Amino acid sequence: MPLLLTMRLRPLESRDEEQPPAGNAWQDIVDGLRYIRRQRLIFPLVLAAAISELGLTGTLNVGMVLLNGERGWGPSGYGFIISAFGAGAAASAALLAIAGWLPRGGLTMSATLLVGCAGAAAIALMPILWLAVVVAGVTGLSAGVFGSVNNTLIQAEADPAYLGRVTSVVMLTSVGLAPLTYPLVGAAIGAWGAAPVFVGSGAFASLGVVIALTSDSVRRAELPRQRSVVA
Repeated sequence: MPLLLTMRLRPLESRDEEQPPAGNAWQDIVDGLRYIRRQRLIFPLVLAAAISELGLTGTLNVGMVLLNGERGWGPSGYGFIISAFGAGAAASAALLAIAGWLPRGGLTMSATLLVGCAGAAAIALMPILWLAVVVAGVTGLSAGVFGSVNNTLIQAEADPAYLGRVTSVVMLTSVGLAPLTYPLVGAAIGAWGAAPVFVGSGAFASLGVVIALTSDSVRRAELPRQRSVVA
């Protein structure tokens, strides 16, 4: 649930003004992938986000339903947990709107992703419902900050001529590919139970943190100063 920040971009004359060739939707995706691969900052940002989506989307959707059934928390328990996650994400948007700018954007993004991965894994380890609700709230808050900062750094760095293609690639991983993990998560929980799958998913998603922190460009990345924040 990314928060789009209205930012002051670098002057256009200082950017590479290479114009992408016109093509169909598939060609646009390919062009976007090629452009992303050449960018020292955008590539690890997109890869880290894709890994986290693949690791956590199925677990926090299908897995959460199966976890509630396994623990006997029922539909109301599921509702409390999902509401807490959403409230945390909403709180992240409000905090970023109030703060307006965060220092050490790349490191902040990596830290919040790590907390989000740990929180997603820990939900299945909570023995009682209210603890799971609290952890879900912290996870939502961390995930919201990560998504906002990651999205803003990508938009600030991308050449305007390729921004649409870059956004298409990002959306493909989150909306197109991540839901493909649903049957895998369901089958894994059926075989091993919820807790091992949640922990394994959190560990896999945390590879995004490793990818981010091994990139010098991400570690040194700073958020652009913005004039306003919009939802």
